[in-house]
Amino acid sequence: MTDHDYHDWGLFVDGEFTQSESGERFDVENPADKTVIGSAPEGTAGDIDEAVRVARETYEETWRHVSARERVDYLLEVADRVEERAEEFVLLETLENGKPLSESRTDVEEAIDGYRYYAGTADKTHGDTIPERDDLFDYTVREPYGVVGVIIPWNWPPMHTADFTAPALAAGNTVVLKPAPETPLSSLLMAELWQDVLPDGVVNVVTGDVAPGARLTEHPDVDKLAFTGHTETGSKVMKAAAEDITDVMLELGGKNANIVLPDANIEKAVDGSYDGIFNNQGQACASGSRLYLHDSIYDEFIEQFVAKAEGMVIGPGTDEETDLAPLASQQQYDKVRKYIELGKEEGASVIHEGKLPADLPDGYYVPPVVFGDVTQDMRIAREEIFGPVLTVQRYERVEDAIEMANDTEYGLTGAVWSRNMEVANRVARRLEAGLIFVNNFVNGFLGAPFGGYKRSGIGRKLGFEETLTSSRR
Repeated sequence: MTDHDYHDWGLFVDGEFTQSESGERFDVENPADKTVIGSAPEGTAGDIDEAVRVARETYEETWRHVSARERVDYLLEVADRVEERAEEFVLLETLENGKPLSESRTDVEEAIDGYRYYAGTADKTHGDTIPERDDLFDYTVREPYGVVGVIIPWNWPPMHTADFTAPALAAGNTVVLKPAPETPLSSLLMAELWQDVLPDGVVNVVTGDVAPGARLTEHPDVDKLAFTGHTETGSKVMKAAAEDITDVMLELGGKNANIVLPDANIEKAVDGSYDGIFNNQGQACASGSRLYLHDSIYDEFIEQFVAKAEGMVIGPGTDEETDLAPLASQQQYDKVRKYIELGKEEGASVIHEGKLPADLPDGYYVPPVVFGDVTQDMRIAREEIFGPVLTVQRYERVEDAIEMANDTEYGLTGAVWSRNMEVANRVARRLEAGLIFVNNFVNGFLGAPFGGYKRSGIGRKLGFEETLTSSRR
């Protein structure tokens, strides 16, 4: 056990923390040293049924009658409360997810910004007026869906909690939230704030593993589903939702291409590519895991990149000096280690493999790995690894880089580096992905719609117009 507080919240339903009908709980561990930092109830399908019932009743009797201006005030108050307890959220996220404190601070800041941003949309969701024949007057009104079911992953728990509850609330919906079993505590800490600020039953949280999530996706009284996670799971969510023709928003996997053109600023491209793959320990669907370098700059780029990687500090997320923290779970550790060994077996060369410090605690630490001599048919170049593993491929013609970049079943993000903005934008337009960075990576912002092509999902989030998909047109 650590010196930090032990957290043992219950499910959050109808404004109260309660136990699951199963009476069972599961441990939440710190990935840095495998100590138990808390526990959460093992929710059931019955718990989801009760949470949805409460959310429906609250929507019909209370929340749908709250004015848009009042919803603005509610969301701003939630943001203020998170800000007051920001360092508590930061430490808790690092303890349950493993990431460095500096990254957790950014996540919590973005959660605060998210509530304030969406608060500003609550009273600006206007309909349209449409001219008709014969002096007829036609107009549209945006209406809430009703009950929104949300399933979030473990890689950015405070930010995802905000990203998926704030827009739904701003549009007038009630929410049933199911956090990842690896990181339920951040959402339950948020529930403490909702308990003080929001009317009972507006947001409900059911923790657990597969059973509550499966029930939420098939529940006939859920009007919209938002899911972020693995592509295969997203496919199951969509199939379950199809039974009742439930609207879905899916943010799924990515295997994102990062193209450095021969005229790029090498120093900036190295820094951006480094952040693009190693931010959040590479556990990001948006990470730049496939790097394409022109022959003329390959050697210079790799030399600078490896030098930067060699200076990386690997350690617990609670150490302020840490650059690369442990992966989030045993499952992630096993998966990433398997892909590293697979890359070697497939014939890729190891350009760089970091060394773990001898004094690390017993946690889920994986060193950064950079593979060269990678070909398009290798699994490490085609499958989402979700860890600090970068594949590097050379190209001679820009056409070749574009072709390789698009040769994937995914299409979430991508990046282009060039001093010539006309060329960069031309290449960006040809990449088959939802969000393309130019001379940048992983520096998104509220207001820019985020979502993917192909098997990276359907729907968008974060943009103002996209926020309105939490209401019916």
